[in-house]
Amino acid sequence: MEDLLGRLKDAVQQMHDGKVSVGFLADVHGKSAHGALLVFLSVLTILPIPGSGFVFSMGIFAVAWMMWKDDDSHGLPEMVCKVEIPATAARKMIQTLSWIYDKAHRLSRVRLTHLASSANKVWMVPFILLMGFIIFLPIPFGNGTPAAALIFIGLGLMARDGLAIVLGLLTGAAAVGVIIFLIWSAVWLIQT
Repeated sequence: MEDLLGRLKDAVQQMHDGKVSVGFLADVHGKSAHGALLVFLSVLTILPIPGSGFVFSMGIFAVAWMMWKDDDSHGLPEMVCKVEIPATAARKMIQTLSWIYDKAHRLSRVRLTHLASSANKVWMVPFILLMGFIIFLPIPFGNGTPAAALIFIGLGLMARDGLAIVLGLLTGAAAVGVIIFLIWSAVWLIQT
C-alpha cells in the first residue's frame, strides 16, 4: 500500500496545467489492482466533484466486470479515464487515500483469506455492482455509505484481510437499508 501511495503522490506532482486524468492515475495503480481501483474510485465518488457519482460508478461497474472476467488490466471506460481532476481535488484525494492506507496498514492482517482469494472474487461482483448502482443514483450525500463499503472491500482484497471484506458487506447492507427506507418514505409521503 505504501508503494502505491508513493506512486500516486509522484503522479500528482507531475500534473500538467494543474490537472491530472483519472486514466493516468489508474495506470499508476498497475496490474492486478482490483482492490486498489475500488478504493481509488470510491474515494473519487465522495469528493465534491460535480457528477462524480455518475461517472465514477461507471468505473466501479468496469472493475466488477474485470473481476468477473478475471482480467488484470485496469480497463476503465474511456469516459472515466478522460476525467481530469483539478490539483486541489487530486491533493485532497491523495490525503484521503494516505489516511485510509495508513489506518489499513496498521489494522489489517492476513486473515479469513478464503474471502479475499482470487477464486472467490466472483461472488463479490453482484455486491460491487449493487454498491455502484447506489452511488450512481442521484441521492444527495448518498455516496458515502456505499463508497465506504467498497473501500473496505478494496482494502480487504489488497491486504488479503477477510475481516475488512466482512465489514464492507455489513456497511453495504446498511447502505441498502438506507435506500429501502428512503423509497418507503417516498411512497408513504406520496400516499398521504
